[in-house]
Parts: sequence; structure tokens; C-alpha cells
Amino acid sequence: MTPEEARHITFSFGRVFPYRSKLTSVFYEKVFEIAPEARALFPKDMSGQKEKLAHTLNLVVTNLNKLDETLAAVTALGARHAGYGATEAHYDVVGIALIAALKQVTPGGLSAEEEHAWIAAYNVISQVMIDGARKAEAEALRQSA
Repeated sequence: MTPEEARHITFSFGRVFPYRSKLTSVFYEKVFEIAPEARALFPKDMSGQKEKLAHTLNLVVTNLNKLDETLAAVTALGARHAGYGATEAHYDVVGIALIAALKQVTPGGLSAEEEHAWIAAYNVISQVMIDGARKAEAEALRQSA
């Protein structure tokens, strides 16, 4: 991720953060629209889940310039998500839903540069999470053998 991409993300996130409740609602609507089967992975009351998403987005965005320091946390997040039943295919759904929600809720929308920066960041973070899930699954297999 380049410094310019980090600036685009930080600037656009600053515009949308006051609307984080709407952002997270739209995000989950889009996830469940694209992948209705994913609804079973979440609690009936989504309020806590939405707060966790807003917190995680804020944490990642505020640490974009220190991604190396947050990789362990992101790796662990991937391992936890695997434990919840998330699959690698879900990461594509989440990426599509995130960009769509950001475009819809961010005041003024996202510029092309902002959208590309968000996609780049999501690709890095989702790959780290997938790697964390794979590690956790491999470790569980070793322990059960």
C-alpha cells in the first residue's frame, strides 16, 4: 500500500465515519443480498456485530501507516473468522459489499482513486486474514492427528 493510497483511504474514511452506523447497516444488507447463506453465520441482533465492524475499520484505517504492527491482529482475526464458519469465498463477498457500501454512504461518494485505494487495502488485509485462517486450520489438523 502506497502512502498516497493510505491518504485516500484516510480522507474518505473521515468523511464516512460520522455515518458509520449507516455504513455498517448497508454493508451487511449487501453481504446478505449477495450471499444469503452467510446470514446464518451471524447473530439475530446485529447491533454488536455492526459496532465490531466499525471498530475494526477504524482500527485498520488509523494504522494504515503501521500495517506491519497490526498484521498479527489481522491474522488472528482471520483465524477467528474461520472458527465462525467463514470461507475464502466469503472474502470476495465482503470486499464487494464493503466497496458498494462505501460508495453509497460516503458523502460525495468515492473518487476513482479512493475506490482503488480501498480495494488495494482490502486485498492486502483479506489475504492476511485468509492466511491466518489457513494457519489456524492447519494447526487444528495437527493437534487432532
